[in-house]
Amino acid sequence: YANVGRAITEGLDAFKREVEDGTFPSEEYSPYVMNEEEEKAFDLLLEQDKAERDRKHHEAAKKLKQADEYEQLSLYGGKD
Repeated sequence: YANVGRAITEGLDAFKREVEDGTFPSEEYSPYVMNEEEEKAFDLLLEQDKAERDRKHHEAAKKLKQADEYEQLSLYGGKD
């Protein structure tokens, strides 16, 4: 049996250092560069994703607020 815990920890520490200091990923690991058309399409997808996440966030917040208001009414003797 091997003591893999130490190897995993050392590997993750090295990965974290390299990401934080900007040496990873290097051109060796990410040689792909988007052209202008791909970048525009990607930016559009990001905008659509943000809009969808914002919409879902607002829906969830509204439902939670409504549930909280219902609970408050119930706690203080309000009618259902």
